[in-house]
Amino acid sequence: MKRRGREKKEGLNEVDVFVGQRLRELRMLAGLSQSDVASALGLTFQQLQKYERGFNRVSSSRLFKLGQFFRVPVSVFFEGLENRQPAIEGEAPAAGGDEQDNTLQSREALMLARYFQSIRDPQVRAAIRELAERCADQIAEPAADKPEAAPVAAKRGRGRRAEQGGHA
Repeated sequence: MKRRGREKKEGLNEVDVFVGQRLRELRMLAGLSQSDVASALGLTFQQLQKYERGFNRVSSSRLFKLGQFFRVPVSVFFEGLENRQPAIEGEAPAAGGDEQDNTLQSREALMLARYFQSIRDPQVRAAIRELAERCADQIAEPAADKPEAAPVAAKRGRGRRAEQGGHA
């Protein structure tokens, strides 16, 4: 029996999936639901969901409207695609793209970015950035592997209480 309409291709198009992921990131950074964005653009939330998952291709006119809605250039939807796409059919994707993609897809990472953007005090932003860098450095190089880490930790970690004879 012949099916009506357009024939479905095997699998999803990588570019459509990538654009959908970027759309989802922008929506989540803005703190909006699928329904919020869909109604603002005259879509159903199911249609927006299909865009975000890469099941449906986002047209150029719709990308333009999405860019206006989020106040970003259309190019934002494609940033990083070159690093992820193989240059030749069958070639492996460029290294380093997967880890970054997984981080950006994390709801927690997106929410942290959203909260960080709302902090207006530059000193608080700098302190949070420094804290994040130190935490990331600790994970990358555990203290047990670095002999010089113990004196620094003693100075920072125990602080005045240890110097004053207090209990930690």
